[in-house]
Amino acid sequence: MGGSPGGSTERIRSGGLRRFVIAAAAAALVASGCGSLSVQAQAVPANPLANEVAVVGADVPLSAPVAPPWQVAWVTPSVQLTGLAVFNANSVWVAGSDGVVYAWDGTGWHVRRVDDDIIRMAAVSPTAAWVASDDGIRHWNGSKWTLTSHDGTVLALAAADGRHAWAATAAGIRAWDGSGWPLAYPDDGTRFTGIAALDATHAWAVGTAPDGSGVVVAWDGSRWTLQATMPEPLSAVYASDAMNAWAVSPEGSIYAWDGTAWSLAVDLHLALNGVAGTDGSHVWVTAESGQVLFHDGATWHVQYQAPTTVSAVVAADPTDVWAIGFDTVYTTVASAADSASSASSGTSSAPGF
Repeated sequence: MGGSPGGSTERIRSGGLRRFVIAAAAAALVASGCGSLSVQAQAVPANPLANEVAVVGADVPLSAPVAPPWQVAWVTPSVQLTGLAVFNANSVWVAGSDGVVYAWDGTGWHVRRVDDDIIRMAAVSPTAAWVASDDGIRHWNGSKWTLTSHDGTVLALAAADGRHAWAATAAGIRAWDGSGWPLAYPDDGTRFTGIAALDATHAWAVGTAPDGSGVVVAWDGSRWTLQATMPEPLSAVYASDAMNAWAVSPEGSIYAWDGTAWSLAVDLHLALNGVAGTDGSHVWVTAESGQVLFHDGATWHVQYQAPTTVSAVVAADPTDVWAIGFDTVYTTVASAADSASSASSGTSSAPGF
C-alpha cells in the first residue's frame, strides 16, 4: 500500500478569531499513598479552578465546571505510563515504560510483560493490539506478542480495527498489512506526533513541519494526502466520524474539522498534548499543566486539575473516560475506582493475557 504527498494546501490563520485565555494556577492535589504498590482510589476534591477561570476578548465565556466526575483509579509503583486503550469500563489497558501492559478487568490490574520499554500503544480489542519500543513494533493476537517491525522510531501509533493501523516513524507513516509495516507516506520532513484512525477509509495524522508550522494529512482508503497546514505545531488528533475531527497544539490552539475544512475553534493558551471524545458534544483535551478540559458542544470547561502532567485521554462513551499521567490512571467511572481500592494490593498475571 503506497501513498504520496499531494492535494491542495489550505492555510489557516488565527487572526480575527476568538482567543480564550484560562487564567488559572495549577493546584497541588497530592494523592495520598502515591507510589504505593496498591491499587487505590481517591475522592476528587473541590475543583481548584472553579472560581479562577477568566476570559479575555471573548463574546462567549469559557464556562467554569460543575462538580467534576474524575477520580484516581490507580497509582503505579513509580512506572511511567506511555499508552492507554479503553474497550469498556471493565476492560482498560495502560502501557508502562517498564515493558509491561497493565490490564484492568473490573476487579483488578493484571500484567503482561513485553520485555522492552514501551513508548506507544494502540489497541482495538483484547485480541488486537500493538506496542512500539526502541526495538520495533510488536503485535498482540490474544495469545502472544510478535515483533512485526524493527523500526524503533515510532512517534505515534493508532488503529481503526485489526486490519487497519498506522505508525508515524522517522521514515514516514507506515501501515499495518497483517504481518508487517510497509511505508504508506514517505518522510517529507514532517515530525508526525498524532494519528486518529477512524476506519479503513478515514484517518488523520498531525505533526510539525521543518519550519514549525502544523501539518494535517488525511487517509482516504488509498493514500495519504496533505489536507491543511496551521500557523503552529500540532501534537494530537481525534475523530468521532468523517465530519468531526479535532487537532490540538502544544501552543494552546484547538482546530476543528467539519468534513470540508479545518478552522480554529479556540485558543486556550495551554500546552495541549491529548484529545479524545465520542461526538461533537463530548470532547476532552489534556494539558501539560495537568488540566482535563471538556467541550459540551458549546463551551469549554476545566473539568479536572491533576497534580502533574496528564498525557493522554480516551473515551469509550460519554460516561466512560480514562486518562493517564506520569504514573497515575484517572477515570470518570466511579465503580472502577471503588472496585480498584478494594480488589487487590498489587497486580497479577491473568490467564489469557
